Amino acid sequence: MSKEKLKLKHKLGSVFLGSGIICLAGVPALSFLDFPNKAATILVVLITGETLFLITITLSGKGYLEKIQQFIRWFFFFRKKKK
Repeated sequence: MSKEKLKLKHKLGSVFLGSGIICLAGVPALSFLDFPNKAATILVVLITGETLFLITITLSGKGYLEKIQQFIRWFFFFRKKKK
């Protein structure tokens, strides 16, 4: 794959990741605001954030997914015992 395509995938993945983080970080703030159809709006924002995150993983490839899995295992202390 050419370097230009890789740069485009990286930039697009970064944009999707940033948008997804903004969506997921905005959910707690939305719960304190008063507007109609709050539950539906929060649900749509959550689903959008998760979808953007999955698109980011798809664009970034297997290595990025493995880094995320390692971080989650470290964060929740789900380390496998060595034999």
